[in-house]
Amino acid sequence: MKNTLALTLAAVLALGVSVTTTTRAQDAGKVDFEKQVLPILKESCFKCHVKEHEDNGKMKKPKGGLRLDSAAAIIKGGKEKPDENVVAGKPDASWLVKSMALPDTDDLAMPPEGKGDRVTPANIDLIKKWITEGANFGAWKGVE
Repeated sequence: MKNTLALTLAAVLALGVSVTTTTRAQDAGKVDFEKQVLPILKESCFKCHVKEHEDNGKMKKPKGGLRLDSAAAIIKGGKEKPDENVVAGKPDASWLVKSMALPDTDDLAMPPEGKGDRVTPANIDLIKKWITEGANFGAWKGVE
């Protein structure tokens, strides 16, 4: 009886470890917003697209009404493309990706000349992958 119970317990534990390992392996290939996407946005977009704030005695509002410093604001979008900034599962319909991929000469290319470094094609692909995977922010909420 003890041997049967011990074998059953070992089998259950092994199954649990197997399921956990499989889940982690599946998640390992997914883009982590906070670790991978957020740093790109901070580097190339936050200069112009954060919550209204005072800078050297002057109030600065987010350009185009677009904030990228909170999950809700990223999904909401700006004045120009409301609800099209990030369309979960559809990177080609997401204005965030479209504006980053435009040529430098396009007036709508982001970030505009002198306002930040252009996002590299590899980082655009990473953002596309994140959107394709459902645009999951994980626990990150950002600025309220």
